[in-house]
Amino acid sequence: MTRQNYFELIQNMRFNAKKEMDIVRKILHEDIYIENHKTNLQTFFSDRYKEYYPVEKKGQYVTFEEKFTAISQYYTSVDYLYTAFEFIIDLYSEIRNKDKFAKNYVTSKELKKTEDSGWIPEDDNEFEIWKETIKHTSLMDQYEKLCERLEYSLDKTNHELITLENGDKIIVEKNAYASEVSQIISETSIEDAIKVLEYNHFSNKRNIQRKKEILLSLAGYLEPYLKEFKRPKGLSDESKVIYNELKEVLRLNKDRTKIIAFDMLSEMYNKGGLRHNNDEQYHLNMNDEELEQWYDKIYTSTLFVILSLEMGKNLSKLNELKKK
Repeated sequence: MTRQNYFELIQNMRFNAKKEMDIVRKILHEDIYIENHKTNLQTFFSDRYKEYYPVEKKGQYVTFEEKFTAISQYYTSVDYLYTAFEFIIDLYSEIRNKDKFAKNYVTSKELKKTEDSGWIPEDDNEFEIWKETIKHTSLMDQYEKLCERLEYSLDKTNHELITLENGDKIIVEKNAYASEVSQIISETSIEDAIKVLEYNHFSNKRNIQRKKEILLSLAGYLEPYLKEFKRPKGLSDESKVIYNELKEVLRLNKDRTKIIAFDMLSEMYNKGGLRHNNDEQYHLNMNDEELEQWYDKIYTSTLFVILSLEMGKNLSKLNELKKK
């Protein structure tokens, strides 16, 4: 059976991104009442976009509607859906952080829990906040509907919403290995750790240049390890322990001097169209689709090698514990 690409899989899942986007728009425009005043989420976001959304994020778009329209013109299908969701989530986060009252807004379910607990405002400030909270509960119920549609879409397309170290939230393809590797790398480089996750960001599908940039960054992270393990006799004591453990789980070359997976990854970096531009590169006859698939394979191999290094450390620790 031929391996299917991302867009073929989405289609076979019978997931209709356009239909989901129509539902999102309907939720945004669905009327609700705040103190007998008819409004909707679209108006809520539109008013606060002007006041709370940072200028650097607005770009050239003065209004919420302009920004939303620009997203629809630039992206299509799942990309459009998830870019719109990321924008709404980011805007909502800015509102919660900067509006005096918004950070206290709750849904009807949360409001009922508070009321059932018997809590009452202790001073005028708390009473003022409580009045605003009650007033905007229906609005939060609408926002919860949006979140439910996002959860549905993420589940259907094997994606997830993650929070980066800087607090930003992005939507990426689920990849347990990528999550584990990003945590490992975060010990030495938060920037590289974020790039591990960014590689799977939905907007990077078919973005060969960005994938290349990320792979080069990861190659830079791994280079000291790859070089060190090419010279087993000169390893530091710590690296020698890890190397010896890796030999038990990874295949060596015929001379039993090199770990094949590490050696092959070095070759991928050097002759896979990443670091050099010469006649010895393996990708010269590939079209864009083939090149992206090739980069994806290098990415997967990179995750494997980083996890192998971690496995070496874990085995070393295990053997220490066994001796006690």
